[in-house]
Amino acid sequence: MKSSDKIEDVASQLLSAKGLKLVSYTTIQSLWAGYGHICRLRAVPASDLSTGLPKQGPISLILKYISPPATDPQHPQKEGHLRKILSYQIEQYFYTDLAPQMPKNNAVAECLSSIDKNSNPNASTAMILTDLRQAFPLAGEKRAELSEMQVYSTIDWLASFHGFWWDKTKSFDRSQMNLPPLQHFEKTKSMNANQGVWLNGGYTYLATRRDEYDDLCSSGSEWAASLCAQSNHMKDAPSVAEIVAKSLSPFAGGNEERLISQYETLIHGDVKSENLFTTASGDAVAFFDFQYVGLGLGVCDLAKLFTCSVPEWMLETPLSNKIGMGAGEEKLLRRYVGRITEISGKDYEWDIFVSHWERALVDWLRFQASWGFWGNTAWLEARVRHILQTEDWKLWVESQ
Repeated sequence: MKSSDKIEDVASQLLSAKGLKLVSYTTIQSLWAGYGHICRLRAVPASDLSTGLPKQGPISLILKYISPPATDPQHPQKEGHLRKILSYQIEQYFYTDLAPQMPKNNAVAECLSSIDKNSNPNASTAMILTDLRQAFPLAGEKRAELSEMQVYSTIDWLASFHGFWWDKTKSFDRSQMNLPPLQHFEKTKSMNANQGVWLNGGYTYLATRRDEYDDLCSSGSEWAASLCAQSNHMKDAPSVAEIVAKSLSPFAGGNEERLISQYETLIHGDVKSENLFTTASGDAVAFFDFQYVGLGLGVCDLAKLFTCSVPEWMLETPLSNKIGMGAGEEKLLRRYVGRITEISGKDYEWDIFVSHWERALVDWLRFQASWGFWGNTAWLEARVRHILQTEDWKLWVESQ
C-alpha cells in the first residue's frame, strides 16, 4: 500500500471514532529519517453527509502518523533508532494521559483520537490533535530568534508548565518511567515504551550521548580540556562533565536526600522556536513536540531556549572571552523564578536557582561542543568559561 493510501486509511479510521469524515489532507512535514508524516486534515461531521441539515464547514486537525523502517526487534538496535521509536510512544502518552490535566492557559494541543502501537503491534502509531494554528497562527521558524514579546511569553509558558508539574511529579511511578534508550532495550528486550515519560527528560544528557562525549574528549579542543579532565588526581575520578551530568540526572528510585531532587519537575525536553506557535501579537505561546518530555530541572529547558531562540541583545551582556550573568539574562531568569514560585506555591531561592542554572549551561555546552554549535555560541562559551573559573564552582566540583 502506498504511503498516501496508508495515511488516508489511518486518518479515516481515527476520525470515524469521533464521528468525523475525512475531506482532504495535506502533508506539512516529513519526520526525521522517513519515520512518518505530519498532515493537516480537513474533516466534517459524518452526520452532515446524510442529513438534510445545513452542513458545517470543514474543521482543521493535525495527524501525526509514525511509520518507522522495519527492524528485527530481537536484534541489537542503534541508539538513534531506539530513541525515536520510544520518543513517539512517550509523546503519545503525554498527550493522552498528562496533557488533559493541564490548565487551559498552559496551551497544548488536545489529542482527539489515537492508535497505540503497544496495544496493536501491527498498527502504526498515530494520533489526531487539535490544530494549534487556529488560536496561535504564527509558527516559530527553524533556528530562528523569537521577538521580545515572544520570549517573555515563552518563559511564562515554561515557568507555568514546570510550576504546575513540580509537586505532582512526586506521585509518578518511577518504575514506569523510561530509561535511556540502550538501557531500556537491555532491560526490557523491547522497543515498546513503558506507560510513562522519560526518567530523564531531553535528548542531550550524557547517558544517551556517550559516543559524542568520547569524540569530544579525544578532540583536543578547549572544551575537551575543560570538561573531560578528571575532577581530581584520584584514579577513576569522574570528569567535570560527568559530575555535572550526574547532579542533573533524576534517579530511578528517587532520592529525597539529594537537595536537587526537591526541584525536579516535568520538562519539555526540546525547547526551541521551531516547537512553538504564538498569537499574532506574541503575547501567548503554545508548545508541541513532546517526544522528550520527562523529569528534570526547569533550567535545562531554559539553557537551550537562551542559546538557540533568545535574541542575543536581550541578554544585555557585552561579549568578551569570559562573562558573568548580564542584566538582561538576570531579568529573564528572575521573571521565570517569580512565575514558577507563583504557580507552584514553592520556594526557589535565587542562589540555589543560579547554581542549577550554571550546571545546566555547562551541560548544554558539553552537548553543543560534541555535536555542533549553533545559536548564541559566543555568549554560551563565554558564560561557561566564567562559571568554570569561579571559586564557588571549583568548591562545588571538589565536594562531589
